[in-house]
Amino acid sequence: MGAPTWAWISRRVEAKVIGRALEHASKIIEVAEVSYKLFQEFKEGSADKVKKTYGVVHQLEKEADDIKRSILKELSRGFIHPIDREELVRLVLINDDIAAYLKAATRRASLVEPNEITVVIRNLITKMVERVVESTKLLKKAIEALVNNPENALELADSVERLEEEVDEIRMEALAEVLKFCDKARPSACIIAKEIVDSVENSEDRCEDSADVIRSIVVLRT
Repeated sequence: MGAPTWAWISRRVEAKVIGRALEHASKIIEVAEVSYKLFQEFKEGSADKVKKTYGVVHQLEKEADDIKRSILKELSRGFIHPIDREELVRLVLINDDIAAYLKAATRRASLVEPNEITVVIRNLITKMVERVVESTKLLKKAIEALVNNPENALELADSVERLEEEVDEIRMEALAEVLKFCDKARPSACIIAKEIVDSVENSEDRCEDSADVIRSIVVLRT
């Protein structure tokens, strides 16, 4: 197979994979949006609604996982340059982690009576998740921009990094509140509150990691 033909096949397969990556990114946004809805219900103290909404998060995360497996199968066929393939694999796996950490956070929220945790902590968690939603939307736009507007992809990646810094600040505020809460709360509620904060923060960290991969892809192509 000649070099021009191989390059043509590679570009076609890569375009297909990026299209699937956008589908995956859309599903991650759905997970984030429903997680935000759940934490609004958590903030309002509605345990029954939280449990019901968790079922939706669980299903959406499973659908995202199915798309991820399909993309990895496509990439395993080897029709893309190894460097591009490695970066695309990283992008898909990291994006999938965003959903996985949100699922973990919502699962933990479904295990506790919301009103056992202070309103201040619940508000801060909801603010963190709101920024995760923003980050997932920016990441999808950045993936779209990889093909036709790499410079814009870099700008969008920078915006995700700034959101991660915001989440880190909110997390520190939330942890200070959790420490005060743990002096008086039942151990189980204390543990759950801390783990929810950590899971949401991990989700936003993976958003930043995804932004770093997008930067890497842009640099490798220029």
